[in-house]
Amino acid sequence: MRIVRDPNALEAAIEQARSEARCYFGNGRLYVERYLEIPRHIEVQVLGDAFGNLVHLFERECSVQRRFQKIIEETPSPALSPQLRTRICEAAVGIARAAQYQNAGTVEFILSEGDFYFLEMNTRLQVEHPVTEMVTGVDLIAEQVYAAAGRELALAQSDIASNGHAIELRLYAEAPERGYVPTTGKVLLLEYPDGVRIDSGIMRGQHITAAFDPMLAKIIVHAPSRIEAAMKAHRAVRELVLLGCETNASLLARILADEAFLGGQFHTGYLEENPHLATDNFATGLSAFLASAALLTRPVRASADAVPELHAAFGSWRN
Repeated sequence: MRIVRDPNALEAAIEQARSEARCYFGNGRLYVERYLEIPRHIEVQVLGDAFGNLVHLFERECSVQRRFQKIIEETPSPALSPQLRTRICEAAVGIARAAQYQNAGTVEFILSEGDFYFLEMNTRLQVEHPVTEMVTGVDLIAEQVYAAAGRELALAQSDIASNGHAIELRLYAEAPERGYVPTTGKVLLLEYPDGVRIDSGIMRGQHITAAFDPMLAKIIVHAPSRIEAAMKAHRAVRELVLLGCETNASLLARILADEAFLGGQFHTGYLEENPHLATDNFATGLSAFLASAALLTRPVRASADAVPELHAAFGSWRN
């Protein structure tokens, strides 16, 4: 990929990209598109059947990302006015209808400076589909099975409404303070918070390896308003207990408490512009504490001055 901001640099960038494409893929063809500096990632959930019926289930905001991978998703998007929401959802249905699409799918857009641009369509359910289920009450898993079985959609567009606000947090086995590198380990203790939806594929005693995607679980909350949903999600991620493997739980908590996030003022480069959110000084101190404690062979009491990293966080300690 090459970003070209000066027309005079276009020819050289084309030659460089073409040369690399030939080297790596044996094909020098290039794809050129408009580059958007501070975009937001907005996607629309659609459902279609074999009888030509198509509906949307509103949009999802997916702009909190690291390495172009989503971390937090929510609906409704704080970036859309009612008029823009209508436009983008109708555009998604139009695209799906033009493709004669059947079953559950997601039409993705990039939003920038008040307008939106088609990105791609994912012809499947996505990781973040639970937030749509939470606000609409529609079971998307069931609907896609019904559509695949040839049943006509039981829902008309007028039957679908969005109620309240939903937020999904992706719990990853990774270390944000070390560049989001994947982490591994054995799940020694696992306790999920009450009162929220958990979609998880791990259990106590399981070994987390580097052979799979780092996502361990999804925490999904629903509340009457966005600020209430953010508060509920913050409480949930702080109450989560997972020992034996580093996760991004503290990062999620810091994002949920961040002024820009709470104000809806973020884009796909939000984490790159706010690297302090990836730093967890408490976790660093705790790691040092546990490493020091592991070296002790009998109960002792010591001053944290012996381990400077612990002084601010712990004072004195006992193993």
